Amino acid sequence: MVIDGAPHYPYVTRMVAGLFAEGALSNVVDVEIEPEYGYVTRIHYANGTYRTTRGNDVGLNSGAAQEVVKDKAHTKFFLRRSGVPCARGESFLLPWWARRIRPRMESNGHHALRTVDAAAEYVRDNTGFPVYVKPVDGSKGINVWRVSDEAELAGVFAAFEEERVRVALVEEAIDLPDYRLVVLDGKLISAYRRNPLAVVGDGASTVAELMSRLQESYSLGLRDTVLRAGDARIGARLRRDGRTLRSVPETGERVRLLDISNLSAGGTADDVTGIVAERWVTLAVTVAGLFNLRFCGVDLACSDIASDEGTCAVIEVNGTPGLDHYVSTGATQEAIVRKLYLEVLNVPPRED
Repeated sequence: MVIDGAPHYPYVTRMVAGLFAEGALSNVVDVEIEPEYGYVTRIHYANGTYRTTRGNDVGLNSGAAQEVVKDKAHTKFFLRRSGVPCARGESFLLPWWARRIRPRMESNGHHALRTVDAAAEYVRDNTGFPVYVKPVDGSKGINVWRVSDEAELAGVFAAFEEERVRVALVEEAIDLPDYRLVVLDGKLISAYRRNPLAVVGDGASTVAELMSRLQESYSLGLRDTVLRAGDARIGARLRRDGRTLRSVPETGERVRLLDISNLSAGGTADDVTGIVAERWVTLAVTVAGLFNLRFCGVDLACSDIASDEGTCAVIEVNGTPGLDHYVSTGATQEAIVRKLYLEVLNVPPRED
């Protein structure tokens, strides 16, 4: 059974359906897709084996490795133990979660729970402001805040408590260009610079109106990003720059709206695959190997991606890198991603 990829299906599901319909998957005899949401597929190979995909997960990495890198604190622990440069930071339990787990932890002899009450002191003694605050298990830039003082830090923790975030990671701000390097089986597949969400003024429109037009362009391009003018992080960023949603930027003036560069949050990508210096390629491949990840995205803050010199810090490691937004940057990028998925999906699991 083959079901054509519906527009609301995840990108990987649509890629599986499209490649099979084209006859490009020569080793595949059938593809089954859960029809309502399209979030999972099962690929049946000629040798009798199966591969399942789920969202962006194409089934290459182990479950344990995936779970470790989903937790940003665990990821940073192993990166530091391995001597990989990364931002200084620490994880802190939210009060509701500390109350939940304290009886069990204390019954096992562990009494020193580190809660958000200790975060401000940690920042004063170790990193200074500004810092980034994020859920340790978050993704797509959701709930990632840049905070400038203790009052803002307390406000973010209050919101996290209400939203039942379990553990927050507080890290020093690394103000360097942000790149994602995608690795498959020890090779660099693609690399791109991630630019934060921004609008460009025309001398007449407000920031809110420019955001609305940008949203329309995303929708026309089948990009699923939703821009929310009411996002408190956008308001905070505008206030720091002395603006509001009603401000009218000058013609050609670029107004940054978020402090994060995630493409899922509206950021844009500039392909740099052909210019990445060998030092950074080696670093990304090494990081993938540290977690036994065959396929991953390594998010790297780097002063100069084209030079072996300079400073860097690994920000995160993603075991299921979404490439749909990267594809939208051009035909060359689309061809790179199509080739990647063709190589992965046409090989039965016992041979890959």
